[in-house]
Amino acid sequence: MAPVRDELIALLAQWGCSAGDPVVLSDRGNLILWCRPHPLVARVATLFAGDDPAEVEVVWRREVAVAEHLRRLGIAVVEPAAMVPAGPHPVAGTWMTLWRYCAPEAPGPRPEPGLALVCRLTWAMERFLGDLPARGAWIHPQEAVRRLRPLTAGDADVAQLVSEVERVEGEMAQQVLLPAHGDAHAGNLLWADGTWRWLDFEDASRMPRFWDVATFVARSALVRPRGDPLVRAALALPEVASDPEAFRWALWARVTDSVATGLGLAVVGQGDVAAARRRLRLWAGFREQWGRGC
Repeated sequence: MAPVRDELIALLAQWGCSAGDPVVLSDRGNLILWCRPHPLVARVATLFAGDDPAEVEVVWRREVAVAEHLRRLGIAVVEPAAMVPAGPHPVAGTWMTLWRYCAPEAPGPRPEPGLALVCRLTWAMERFLGDLPARGAWIHPQEAVRRLRPLTAGDADVAQLVSEVERVEGEMAQQVLLPAHGDAHAGNLLWADGTWRWLDFEDASRMPRFWDVATFVARSALVRPRGDPLVRAALALPEVASDPEAFRWALWARVTDSVATGLGLAVVGQGDVAAARRRLRLWAGFREQWGRGC
């Protein structure tokens, strides 16, 4: 972390921004640093074995472009930095982008207002004309399958999960794809300056219809597939009511994605194995209650 901090401080100094020791806001996944006293946050990509820094630069550049697009359409986001170039910038063998610092002021949104926010986000994302990868957000369950496959011979539950990820992936190749945030859950909403702001556009990609709405309700659906108020509210949306089977399929795919991704990270020491196993058991119940979703 020290090389990242040193290079970050040196880079800011080139733009006349003297900074003390940056404050770590988060080091789960990517490294997030507050460049105090300035209203700047550095988002530094954490690279794992096999990661290509050149690909990370492309993703980081796209993330900034998506945030700027949403801002222009009136969607509240955590904005890319304006007082210095947003980047991406090379730093300590990886890449970082710079964003306006927004101090969080409250927990996540109540379900119904949050669902309205994700619907407006969907509207704006579908108007993004830049280049987005097809099924880019699906990279996480793909990585999980590679990690989980060695366990399938002795674990029927994991084998079933891996098989379902692969089946869903095959069906996804036949879906009509639309621009999406890719990871529009409540944890990627921040209350700051009197409004809810979207952040984390790393998974922006072309995904099946209703992907972002399904993402927003997936956690609730896993626990209470049909009885949760948020799931019922999603099913009552006019656009969902006009194509319920597309939403059912998207929700099944997104829940399967989430469970596989969590377990795949846990088995390599990047998550709680016991919690991931509990989610796997819930997934089996979700499958029975919700159906195959397709």
